[in-house]
Formats: sequence, structure tokens, C-alpha cells
Amino acid sequence: MSKLFKLKKWLTLDEAASHISNVLGEPATVADLYRFALDGHLTLSVDFVNHAKAKKGKWVKSEQVEFITWEHNIFTGEKLDIPHAYSKNNEIQVSEDDWIKLEQSVVSISGIWDLTMVGAEKLDIEHNYQQLTSVIAVTLVALEGVFVQQGDVVCQLQDRLGDNDYSEVSKDLQEGMERHITTNNLSDSEAKKLREKFNADREKYLENKKNKSKESDYYPAGGLPDDCVLVVRTKEITRFIQSLEETPEASKPLTSKERNSLLVLIGAMSKALDVDLNERGIASYFVKLTEELGAPLTDDTIRKILNQIENAVDLRTK
Repeated sequence: MSKLFKLKKWLTLDEAASHISNVLGEPATVADLYRFALDGHLTLSVDFVNHAKAKKGKWVKSEQVEFITWEHNIFTGEKLDIPHAYSKNNEIQVSEDDWIKLEQSVVSISGIWDLTMVGAEKLDIEHNYQQLTSVIAVTLVALEGVFVQQGDVVCQLQDRLGDNDYSEVSKDLQEGMERHITTNNLSDSEAKKLREKFNADREKYLENKKNKSKESDYYPAGGLPDDCVLVVRTKEITRFIQSLEETPEASKPLTSKERNSLLVLIGAMSKALDVDLNERGIASYFVKLTEELGAPLTDDTIRKILNQIENAVDLRTK
């Protein structure tokens, strides 16, 4: 393993693919990393280079969520065949038993965050994968938004309807008003009243906007921001590689042939070293040798082994 790899907290996708290829001895591509992430084998992360706006929250289970049950259609008042249950505090359901409970305040986050793959971020990764393999654009949307996490903290990324967005809308409305004046040949007084009403409505909107909390300008982001970088934590790369290593098979018991072969080998080595296996106290001698080796055997164990050597040799010489 590279010495520099140990010093890094994360790698870009290109670097991660190259490292995995070198360690495993077989090619791995960025497209492979996307596929591994989509299939749940690898956790991808994102580096928010210029920070990002988000609502922080936490994971909760269904039993922690308060529900409101509606038994009637809210529009017609008719009784529903199957009552609908809704979370009382607007928790977001992301699986059958998993929910995300968000705070209302919008904060700035930075650094490395892991992709949860339960929201729009999964669609982004699917889109990236398809662009590298089939060039098909993923047009699906996830209304819940993008979710990332650090440890126990999960965040929903937020986008903001800024002043520039309103200015563009206001400009379009004003141009439409002027076209209306021209097309309908409004008199100067009528045009003046219309323009005054337009300006008054705009001032009223801006004043209301100023008095609202800043959170009201934000809404769930539809995808990962353009100025973020997809990465993989080095500890995740190590875990992924280790998960692919073959698990050694459990040791199998020796067959009679294998056991006899070992006994014959012990007998041959003893004869070569001029050790009389029938000599009085020979078992104690081998006990001492095993102790010096750091893998001691008991006197009884050694006696049982020595008593089998002669029969094993006789079987092999017949």
C-alpha cells in the first residue's frame, strides 16, 4: 500500500479507481465505483468546496413518529375507504421504517459528507453512471431532496430563491404589463393607474419578504451542487478492498493417510538425529523441545504420538 495513501483522508473518484485497481490487480473504473455505490457495496462522499446550505436532522424509526389520521377526503368530505396517516411534525419517510426529522433552521455545512443514497443524490449517481456507460439521461426527480450525513447527523441540502430570481420574474411581469397597455390602447390615465398598482404590489411583496424569516426563501435542492466534488474516504476504500478478500477455508481434519505420513516423517527425522524413540524419558525430552519452541505439548500428548509412530512406519514399509 502506498505510504502517501495512509496520509490522505479521501481520494477523488479517479484516484480511488486507480488505487483499487493497483491493490486488487484488476481494472476498476469510475463507472464501476458508481455501480458499486448504487448496489450498496461502496459509500461515496462529497466535498462541499464552497460550503452548502442545509437543514440538519436525525434518523428516526416509525415508532418515534407522531401521526395524524385523515378518515375523510379533505376536498369532498367523503369518508375514505382506507384512512391516510401523515406525520404530525413533517418527518420525511425514506424507507418502510426509516424517517428523517429535520430542524427548521438553515445552516451552512462544509467538508466531507457521505451520500445516504435515499434521495435525489442517488439519482445523480445513477445519471453519472449512465452517462459513462449508455449516455442515457436520468430525468427522474426526487421531491424529498438530497440527503448527506456525518456520523449520526443527516442533512437535507437547500437551494434559495434569491433576489435575482425575483428580479427576473418582476421584469417579465412589467414587460407583460406594458404589452397589455399598448395592445389595448389604454389612455394615459389608465396606464398610469396600472403602473402605480404594479409598483405598489411590488413594494408590498418586497416589504413582506423582508419581514419573513430567511428560511422561507429556501427549498429542498433537486440535486448535488455543481461546485462540489465526489470523493471516497480512504478508510472506506480500505474496508471495501478487505470485503473482497477471500475468506480462508476452515481447516479440515487430517485423513488417516495424512496422519500416518506425518508420523512416518517424525520417525525418519528422529532416526536421522539418532534419537531413540523407545528410550526411557524420551517423552520428557520432547516436552522440553516444544517448550523451547514456544508451543508446548503435554507429556501425555507426546506419548500418544510416539506410540503411533512404529505402526505408521510398518504400514508404509509393507
